[in-house]
Amino acid sequence: MVEDNYLEQIEEVKYLAQENTPRYRLIMKFLFSKYEEAEYWLYKEEIYDEVKKTITEYTEEECDRDLEFLLSNGSLTKLQDTQNINTINDFKFHNFRYQMTDKAVIIERMTIELEEIEVKVASLEPRLFGRINDSIKRLTNIYNLDENQIYDLWIDINNDFKSLNEHYQDFLKKFHEAKTEELLQSEAFLEFKSSVINYITEFINSYIKNSTEIKNHLIEIDENKTKYLMNSLISHQKKAPKISPEFDYEKLRRVNVGKWQSLKKWFVSSTTQTEGERLLEATQNVIQKIYKYANSLMELHGNMINRKEEYKHICHLFDNLESVEEANKLSSAVFGIITTNHYKMSSLVNTDSLINSYDVPSLEIPINTTFKEYKIKSQNSQIIDKSMEKERILEEIRQKEKIRKSKISNLIKSGKIVLENEIHLDEIERRYVLDLIEKATKTTNKESEFGYPYYITNQTTEKCKIVSEDGIFELTGRTIIIEVGETDE
Repeated sequence: MVEDNYLEQIEEVKYLAQENTPRYRLIMKFLFSKYEEAEYWLYKEEIYDEVKKTITEYTEEECDRDLEFLLSNGSLTKLQDTQNINTINDFKFHNFRYQMTDKAVIIERMTIELEEIEVKVASLEPRLFGRINDSIKRLTNIYNLDENQIYDLWIDINNDFKSLNEHYQDFLKKFHEAKTEELLQSEAFLEFKSSVINYITEFINSYIKNSTEIKNHLIEIDENKTKYLMNSLISHQKKAPKISPEFDYEKLRRVNVGKWQSLKKWFVSSTTQTEGERLLEATQNVIQKIYKYANSLMELHGNMINRKEEYKHICHLFDNLESVEEANKLSSAVFGIITTNHYKMSSLVNTDSLINSYDVPSLEIPINTTFKEYKIKSQNSQIIDKSMEKERILEEIRQKEKIRKSKISNLIKSGKIVLENEIHLDEIERRYVLDLIEKATKTTNKESEFGYPYYITNQTTEKCKIVSEDGIFELTGRTIIIEVGETDE
């Protein structure tokens, strides 16, 4: 249901759309400036002198009529000064002082904000997320706070949340205006592209850093705590003196509940996208737009470079050459090779490390022709006996395997391998231990070297360092029990 007072005219704004509005606004601006200086009551003479500085033809009769109009529509109130009356004429002609009403003060603030809206600087405040997070974190212990503390936290949260919404919406709205689109497409934008991106990135990082904590704190404030919060706010308001005895506390409760639900929807949502996630998506789109325009500008700027002097220099180089062979070499360096062949093959560099291409030694790779007309003559080769070489290689493999098994046997001789604190293992022992740990996660419980059953126990959260010649390996502490001598039949 719409309340009746919502449908009534607001008389106090009439002075903004009248024939004499310029005069009314001069009066109200002067009164408002004095109001901000804590000078609330002004005489008619002071008002008249101020308006006459702008409107030289302004008369006292016009001033009287203007003040009466502003009094009639509720913008001003007046009070007769009975203390500074020196003559009968002072009392007869009503030595009044004038003051703005509360509604007029709010309206005048609104007009100033409307006047400054074009020069208002849209900004993002990353600190607001941190302040909101701190305030809501304190609110989770609501049962240990008194009403004044709860009210102060509520005011801080709502002020910061309001500023956050206004600032980010104004900022994003600027990027969809025609003026901003024009600026993004100008070369002047390239000078401050990086600073804008860093500015937005800082805001995004602050949201990512604090949003999860804010969400968890809001979830922690359950229905009971929320009800306690609303009751505390109403109780605090009831303790404050009210001029109007018919103050609607239920309406205040509905407003507070709505503000709280809006805050939760901003950070917490189980089904739909939260407003914070929409903000993150919108800011990322802005960054993509900036990169898009910047790349286009840089490409356009590169294409518009005048290369006339470069061409002249190349012509002089060709003119100074003594032979066609040298000209052909220079032509290949400047314009590229006329006929090119592309070869593809696997890399012969046996490493995964990132190395400088200049550090890779050059290779000579013989290329066989693909033309059928040219055939490479096959050469007869003798069959060489390599049995001795094969036997030598096999013997080396047997020796290495013998050494490996010997080291593993010594390692498992005690029936257990304790991994705690810092232990020293060589590469063979370390590989064996890590292989046992990996296989323990599978269905089998037998190690592959000797067929001994084993299991892992005493796992702890303490870190164990395996120190080897090729580095240090860290893992959580544990003990590997090997049932030496008990093999499967």
